[in-house]
Amino acid sequence: MKKIIALLIIICSVSCQHKKYQNLTSTEKTKQYFVENYSNFSEKTATLTSQIQTGFSKEKAQQKFKEARLAYKKTEALLTFYLPETAIKLNGAAIDKNDVQETSRKTEEATGFQKVEELLFSDEIDLPELKKQMGILNGYTQSVKTNIENIQLSDSNIFEAQKLQMVRLMSLGISGFDSPVALHSIPETKAVIESIGQTVSIFKEDEYLTELIKKTTTYLGKNQNFDRFDRADFIVNYCIPLSKKIHQLQKELNIKNNPYPGAINFEEPTIFEDAAFNVNYFAPSYNRNPSKNQIALGEKLFSDTILSGDNKISCASCHIPSEAYADHKTKAVKNGNLSRNTPTLLNSGFQNTLFLDGRVNYLEDQAKAVINNKDEMHGSFGSALKKVKNDKKYQTEFRNTFPNEKEITEQNLLKSLASYIRSLSKLNSKFDDYLRGKSTLSQNEKNGFNLYMGKAKCATCHFFPLFNGCVPPMFNETESEVLGVPSKNKTQNVTADSDLGEYSITKAPLKKHAFKTPTVRNSAITFPYMHNGVYQTLEEVIDFYNRGGGAGIGIKLENQTLPTDKLNLSKTEIQDLIAFIKTLNNSEIKSDY
Repeated sequence: MKKIIALLIIICSVSCQHKKYQNLTSTEKTKQYFVENYSNFSEKTATLTSQIQTGFSKEKAQQKFKEARLAYKKTEALLTFYLPETAIKLNGAAIDKNDVQETSRKTEEATGFQKVEELLFSDEIDLPELKKQMGILNGYTQSVKTNIENIQLSDSNIFEAQKLQMVRLMSLGISGFDSPVALHSIPETKAVIESIGQTVSIFKEDEYLTELIKKTTTYLGKNQNFDRFDRADFIVNYCIPLSKKIHQLQKELNIKNNPYPGAINFEEPTIFEDAAFNVNYFAPSYNRNPSKNQIALGEKLFSDTILSGDNKISCASCHIPSEAYADHKTKAVKNGNLSRNTPTLLNSGFQNTLFLDGRVNYLEDQAKAVINNKDEMHGSFGSALKKVKNDKKYQTEFRNTFPNEKEITEQNLLKSLASYIRSLSKLNSKFDDYLRGKSTLSQNEKNGFNLYMGKAKCATCHFFPLFNGCVPPMFNETESEVLGVPSKNKTQNVTADSDLGEYSITKAPLKKHAFKTPTVRNSAITFPYMHNGVYQTLEEVIDFYNRGGGAGIGIKLENQTLPTDKLNLSKTEIQDLIAFIKTLNNSEIKSDY
């Protein structure tokens, strides 16, 4: 009798548990999976903390660190989507910042895994500082458990988070951005792929998806060496098919994309399609989806000397269309108060910080500032607007373009100019065609891409796939860096260029000599390089980085953000890197409207 009762209890218990599980929706199951993963991560972090705080062993601590990082990667997709500020605290770059919103510009110290990694994987360990940073990391980890449990997921957000995570692993993950010292990027990418596969499979079991995940993780398991990892092969043969499958399953499940606009158009199956990036995201709300007439009007204004004070200079005088919208001069103005190298306007629409010192956010504001600059345009915006208003040709043009406006306005003039410049944002290079299966790369070009994304560390600042400083996967921040650029093209007895860059705008001490990270697209044809045009060739630029930036040629800047380690690139590797950079040139350099 006792045996029968016991058996009935077991059957009832199993039946109830099964029934409870079956009643959970896919969204609820995902929440359960997320909470379980975060619990595992917090346990791993606590174990790592204990290992560092008591009876420290470097080898054991490094192993526990890697285990904690793998556990973190299982939570990363949803954690960064729902709690982005927490994610920065846990895994932000190990670079201190000044709070530019606070009058004293107080220093905000970096925290998280990257800070701990920097200390734990160094040759000489500062144990007190390591213990301090590990305590901070563990504190943040444990403190947000309740937040994780209270998050309300939605199916649209879950799928968007997985798509963003695919972008994150291709751009930041395999480049070593968040594992710059330990270079544990490939095992962590495997953990990410496993997590994505498990999450999507909660919504729909799919044989092809299961096979893709298996093939991808097997590939990652067999190719663990960071420097030798074939990122071109991995992206084309594994990441792109996986991205397309996730997109297909979402459609089959009739799960809608979120309605709010972002940098990425999630109606496209991958981020490599022609229309994958939404240039309107980088435009102010009052100037999105411009008409063809507005863009055409902007092109006429761009090439017209009427905007200058002496009627001799136009925007096209410095941003020359036949020279990739740059001018090949060392500096735009020889004797200006603050003259810098002229950047290309190609793809300048894919960023949210303009000017090398980052002083404006929109192309509209940049256009006004340039026209107002007496050193550049020899006049003022007010006088330029007045001349345009009095021009009969433009009176007709503006009336046809803006029929609801009685007169030519400042805003409409700037909207037209900015719209034309945004229309030059085209991802149509040979490399883009390669990602779309429309072109092939030579072995040297592939080698160059793999170097760019790995050993050469280019992609940790010039982020794939836009190849500028706009940080993926949200693309809502454009980074600036302190490189230690010399005043002259020398490698001995050199001094840092006197231009203080972003510091002149923010007065933030850590931003002395900081400049916005520019695009690498079209850089093979937009020489010279750096904010002061100090380098004439890509070979010279890469040599500068190969030495460790300014620190490698004797320039001592305490706030240099570029890693000071030598890259140890060989001559062959440098040439392969240049071969790849040349594949980023636009196939057509013109506006398409």
